Amino acid sequence: MSKREKLKVKNHPRRTESHHNDHAKSSYEGDPRTQYYEELGNSYIELSILDNPQLVVTFKSLQKRDPTTKEKALDSLVTYLQDPESVVEESTLAVWIQFYPQLASDFSRRLRMLAHKVQGDLFKRFQRLSAKYMKDSVGPWLGGLYDNDKVVARTAAVSFESVFSSEEKRKQVFQVFHVQLLDYVKHAISTKDNHTSSDEKYFTHTEIESKVDREIACGISLFSYLLGHISPEAIEEQQYDYAEIVTSETLWKSLTSADSHLSRAALGLIVQLAYDYTEWLGAMPRYLGRYLVSNGLMNISSGAVLDYLECLVTVTRLYPTAWTPSSETNEPSFSLLLSFVSQGSRYAGPRYWHYIEVLIENLPASILDINDISGFPVNEIANVFVTGILTENRMTVDSAVDAYLSLLVYFTTVSEVTQIQRESLSKAMEVGDQYALMCGELGKKIGTDSVARSLTAYLRKITQEHDQLAIQFWQRMVDILLKKAVENTAEGRDVDVKEMVTRWIRLAKRIAAVPEELMERIGISSEIRKLVDACLSSVKSCSGSLPIRAYILESLLNEFFSYVKSDELLIQSVDDFVVHTIPALISSPSSTHLINIWVNYEHHVADTAHAKKLWQSIIKTLLASSLAETKDTILVYLLESLKPLKGSIAPYEPLEDYALQKADVIFNKADSKDWDVIVASLISEGYTISEQVAVEILNRLARASSFDSYREDLFFKHLIPVSQKNFTVFSAFIKTEEGRRLASRLWQLTESIADVSDPAKVIRQRLEGQLNISQSTDSSDSSLFESLASAILTDVENDPETSCASLVTRSISLWETANADTKSVIAPKLLFGSSRWRYRLEVALSKPIAPSVSLVNNIAGGLYLVNDESLASMSNNDALGAFDDESAEDKVKLFRMASYALELIRKTDAFEYLPYFDKLQRFLSFQVISELAKDEINEYGTGKMRPIFGNEDLSYSGVDDLLSLTERSNERLESQLGSFALRFIGADTFSAGIHTEVSTSSKDDQDFIRDVVTLIGQHTRDKTVFGFYAARVLENTVSYIVENADFQVKDAEQFFEKHKLRRSKDVLASVAIFQGMSKYVGAMTSTDRLRNEIASDIIGIRPALVSSEALNKIILLNSLVYNIDDPDFAPFPPQRAIMLLKRLLDFFPERTAENLALRSETAKLLLAVLPVVKGLYGEHWNRVFNFVSESLAICEDFLTNDTVTPLLFYTLKVLVLVKSFQDDNDDIADLLAEDSDIMDALIRILGASVDVKRRSQARLLCDAALSRQILEVPVDKISDPTQLLPILSVESEPLQKTILMLEKRVIPVAQESLAMEAALDTHGVLNIELPVELLSLVMSIPEAVNGDFEIEEIRAAGMDAETRAYLYSWKLIFEYFENAPFALKTKYVESLKEGDYIDTILNLLASILHLTSGKPPDASKLPFTRYDPDEALDTPVQDLQWLLLHIYYQLLRHVPSVVRKWWAEIRNRQLSLAVESFTQKYFSPVLIDSELQSVQAKLAEAEIEAEDENMQVKVSRVTHEVAAVYSIDEQTMEMIIRVPTNFPLHDVHVDGVKRVGVKENQWRAWLLASQSVITSQNGNIVDALVLFRRNVNLHFEGVTECAICYSILHQDRSLPNKRCQTCKNKFHAGCLYKWFQSANSSSCPLCRQPFSFGR
Repeated sequence: MSKREKLKVKNHPRRTESHHNDHAKSSYEGDPRTQYYEELGNSYIELSILDNPQLVVTFKSLQKRDPTTKEKALDSLVTYLQDPESVVEESTLAVWIQFYPQLASDFSRRLRMLAHKVQGDLFKRFQRLSAKYMKDSVGPWLGGLYDNDKVVARTAAVSFESVFSSEEKRKQVFQVFHVQLLDYVKHAISTKDNHTSSDEKYFTHTEIESKVDREIACGISLFSYLLGHISPEAIEEQQYDYAEIVTSETLWKSLTSADSHLSRAALGLIVQLAYDYTEWLGAMPRYLGRYLVSNGLMNISSGAVLDYLECLVTVTRLYPTAWTPSSETNEPSFSLLLSFVSQGSRYAGPRYWHYIEVLIENLPASILDINDISGFPVNEIANVFVTGILTENRMTVDSAVDAYLSLLVYFTTVSEVTQIQRESLSKAMEVGDQYALMCGELGKKIGTDSVARSLTAYLRKITQEHDQLAIQFWQRMVDILLKKAVENTAEGRDVDVKEMVTRWIRLAKRIAAVPEELMERIGISSEIRKLVDACLSSVKSCSGSLPIRAYILESLLNEFFSYVKSDELLIQSVDDFVVHTIPALISSPSSTHLINIWVNYEHHVADTAHAKKLWQSIIKTLLASSLAETKDTILVYLLESLKPLKGSIAPYEPLEDYALQKADVIFNKADSKDWDVIVASLISEGYTISEQVAVEILNRLARASSFDSYREDLFFKHLIPVSQKNFTVFSAFIKTEEGRRLASRLWQLTESIADVSDPAKVIRQRLEGQLNISQSTDSSDSSLFESLASAILTDVENDPETSCASLVTRSISLWETANADTKSVIAPKLLFGSSRWRYRLEVALSKPIAPSVSLVNNIAGGLYLVNDESLASMSNNDALGAFDDESAEDKVKLFRMASYALELIRKTDAFEYLPYFDKLQRFLSFQVISELAKDEINEYGTGKMRPIFGNEDLSYSGVDDLLSLTERSNERLESQLGSFALRFIGADTFSAGIHTEVSTSSKDDQDFIRDVVTLIGQHTRDKTVFGFYAARVLENTVSYIVENADFQVKDAEQFFEKHKLRRSKDVLASVAIFQGMSKYVGAMTSTDRLRNEIASDIIGIRPALVSSEALNKIILLNSLVYNIDDPDFAPFPPQRAIMLLKRLLDFFPERTAENLALRSETAKLLLAVLPVVKGLYGEHWNRVFNFVSESLAICEDFLTNDTVTPLLFYTLKVLVLVKSFQDDNDDIADLLAEDSDIMDALIRILGASVDVKRRSQARLLCDAALSRQILEVPVDKISDPTQLLPILSVESEPLQKTILMLEKRVIPVAQESLAMEAALDTHGVLNIELPVELLSLVMSIPEAVNGDFEIEEIRAAGMDAETRAYLYSWKLIFEYFENAPFALKTKYVESLKEGDYIDTILNLLASILHLTSGKPPDASKLPFTRYDPDEALDTPVQDLQWLLLHIYYQLLRHVPSVVRKWWAEIRNRQLSLAVESFTQKYFSPVLIDSELQSVQAKLAEAEIEAEDENMQVKVSRVTHEVAAVYSIDEQTMEMIIRVPTNFPLHDVHVDGVKRVGVKENQWRAWLLASQSVITSQNGNIVDALVLFRRNVNLHFEGVTECAICYSILHQDRSLPNKRCQTCKNKFHAGCLYKWFQSANSSSCPLCRQPFSFGR
């Protein structure tokens, strides 16, 4: 009984119309505000009660029809209400209540949403005051909770909950306003008849219908809520209203509404009434039959199908009478149901068919009698089900079949009629037939495992009571396979039969899973064995030609091997088939299935000997096949199928040989099957081919793919499966030499590849992943790590193209992956082994040391202490330090090793894992290599060193690489030294031996430094090249300790007292310590005494022992006197100094090139001795000058040999020092005045410098010293200024600058004589041109700035020498133009034009200055009118820009016509505009001002007007004009020269303002000639004015003008001096020459007679 049955609601007759109207009137009429169901446009709303004008405008907008206007109004109202400072009065709420009902049901969803939001905001504001307005708005508000738009419904719910915060309050609202809500429901249900006619004017019929359906659905949903939550007593009080709603025809018609939302709401209400108010529906069978059953089955919308079926099943169970045929329908209800089923689920989902099944099972007997003998429609029901199933998609077809079969089970098991049972079985068999045979539309539709499960369920259910029917069903299934698949396989396509077999096996497998007792009753196992036996015979009979038969056998054995194994005879047949038939038929079309049968069989019988024997038999037969392509295909499949037999079979040698043969020819064939065979062999994990053979195959493939990108890509592609499926073989391969090479290649490729699917990246990721896995286990294997580390080290040494940074990254990745045990093993590997460091150092240091090294390191002359065979001789210029010698490659390897190792140590803790002795050796090696790198930098000088470390930045050179190496080495030194004092280097410092037996853990940093120094001592005593560099390391170490530790003079004193360094045989170490402590050497008493003692030793050396003892003593003494910062430092007393000086000069009785080391170190020592004796007079100064002169002569003779570099440097320093004494010593002044040999020697050395091919930093120091001396040489000492021009091309910036400055001094002197010669050359026979040596330097563009040049590439090193020589040459060219007369300038311009030099430099300027890119430099920031090479700018880039801008300025000054022509011929408009803009912005103002200023200057000097008082010149710098006024007999003729703003790219304009006494054509000729001087002849305004004045003067003097140009003066300043002997007219020689060329004859232009050159 229902919980609401106590409400005995009878089937009341409808209330009278008057009663209804009275009730309605009491509810809605009274207050005009309650007329919210009327249209707003037809009702008057009083807005005058509002005080806020803004709100009045808003509410007026809400009365508009346009939804956009109303939306904007509501938006503004929401904003207004959300403002906490806004004032809202109650009148606003009163007016709003009149608008809300209509807005809450508006057509626009946004309007409805905003209306609910405003409703909530207003009621929340007024709280209790809003209660009196509640009854007028509660219906639309709560109805909005069920809006079909979820956003609107959610907004209504939020607004309602914001006002009534608790659940209890919200329930009270429904109770309190129960009556108003019922009225809203009734009004909503009647909406269909209440919409106004005006709606149809503005909205479509569809929109109106949608709105009506939504309001009805909201009303019905609200009514359902009331039924479930209002108390029974309250419902009973309003039972008439409830009865009216329930019996409303609108409600019942809504069941089949096209609006699914409305339909579901109505159906839900019916279900609710059926369960909770049973008697209500029981009293309305007509409504149920007509509207629910009949109309519903015919008209239900697809969106409400499930809700409808749920409702129909509920009603069928509770009210069977609803199925009673209605008199209003012509068609029986069951027929309607069948028609409904035939339409399918209509996307309603799987539950649809469950409801249909339950519905049919619950139909009353009057509709469907299960035991009706004569008329039960099994076939009819089955047909409509099949029709419906055919409409389903793959998501619902299984549930449809399941429901169909379940219904057939119901018919079979429930019905007592045999005919019905058999018909049901028949229909089930049809499903099984079509499923298994894929026949019919249903068979093609169904094919999933779910259908097999449903068929199995059918069999199980019917077996419980109907064994015969089950047996009949199973036998039918067996016959299908036996007849259709086994016996007649040739009839159909293999693919169809395979699908049929798959379905059958799927079905049989499920059936075979039934209980054993049931299986035996049905006979399942026996029939399966029968099928297997039949298949064995079938495969043999066709000899494998029909693969489908083998496939059936394979499938049966895979699924039902247990049944076969239980039958001894059958298992014996299967074994015989496997042993004999499969090898024989292995090459047949059935091979893949036969392989699967064999593998499955061996897996089940688990007989290793059997499997191994048969494996070899199959391989032997297969490899003997003559069908190569088929053979490889079968072999690949066989190899890929053998994993279940791992451990049962073993590698077979014929197969290994076959795979190796494939690997040898794989890249020469295009057959992918070869790759498949190799890959399948490699991934077999050692059970088809051995690991050794697999590795050998990979090695062969790797070698064959080297240096060929296509082969490499192919190899990587096929290596992926090997790395993924057989990492053991892949790992073993990586450990080989080829594998390590491949690992390196992987990292190189993947560093620049972003595609994660790239083969190289996939393999690398696999390798890295496996490394991580290997280190996570307890028993980690470090061998693979060692191999990868070895690959990295190989790249460090042998692959200079790979950057050290990327190799360090690889090492860090490897290091971070390794665990502690592995790190201990690979640390010595990753940082190179001790033997490798020793070997590389020996090779790199096998060359003798370049003597010039002594100039650029503190150990200085200590290099002369190295064994003789380690020193560079006069005949050996291939010394250590020259990067371009044959040992360059070895040094590159050493530097790369050090850079890599230092960076790895800096970024990891790998150094801490080294054995203690290895740490010592590595530390010392790093410091030695750092010193070697310094020498390399110094020796290479300004040359362009190729990158060493593979830096990706192309502007990064080898010098930068070596600098970074030395920086990292210094960091390592500082981090290791810490803050130790020198006293830690105890008395045993230089004792032999080192405590290698002490463990690392017992050694602290203090012991480490002591042991390093001890190790250094072992090398310095041997006087080897390594010892020399080790001594430099010692000097660095001591220097660092002295600078950074708590070290004082007394500590140094104690040290020198303790160690008798004067008598030490280890001079290298002594020199290193002296230099390291140079800070205190000058201030210590002990060193002062030591200096004097050593000086005494030198003085006392007997002549016979000079060669053996002097050098050591001098070197030791130099280390105590050189580089002392104290300017007042006096190393010796004067008397001892003069004795020492004389003795030192005695060592060189004659000029000889022998013993250069002694001479060089002596010159160095003189720098300390000479200041002490500078005030002493005597013959020793003559000897000093002789020493200098002889030394310079030796340097001149061997200048190209590096061995004289130290001598030249110290000799020049001695010369500078001696010159500085001439004010204090008259002897020196006299010698300098008398001795010109030294000056001549300096000039000769300068000239010979062009032959020096390699310029180290030491050589550049010499060049700088030489340059300073050369600039002091008088100009008259240089006979020919062009003889030094080739030096511009040397790679020495000091010399290049010197030549530039020297030539600037010499050229003006040479110009004076040339100008005089040109002035005297009246016949033009003098051949004057720019020096050939200078033009040869500008013939071609330097390589460094040719092509795609980026100025940013010039870094700290600045311009290269070739570029500087090229630009300096142009600078000197324009030096020839300065102050040159017009005739000379013309000659120089012709020289430049002939070689097309100017266009070349202009194109280069446009490129380098980025004129085409629109980003030229700001020329205003650089003083481009001048250029001083010694003036330092902020950056090298600015220096280059300055020089380029200056050259462009000079081009515009001196050859403007050529520049103008170049600019006019530019075809690139963008470049043309850029050049014009750039020139006009920066250069034109300067040049215009310069031109006008020069005119004013000439006026001030009276040079223009002095020769003729009749002409006056006026200059206007504002208008850029120059006016020339010539007075003739109180009349004037006037000419104006106007300079354009973009001068000189545009021509000046020469205008004749006024002429007097001159013909028009002659006047114009004068003007044109004056203009041509500037525009064509590269003259200036002064030249034009002079020409104009002379033309006028000569005209009035009676000189005849040229009959061709009508001008008296030619542009070359010549008069018409060529007269025609016939017509007597005169011509300029230049004009006549042009006429002869154009006329192609030598006739007179006027009389046309042959021209005779008479005077």
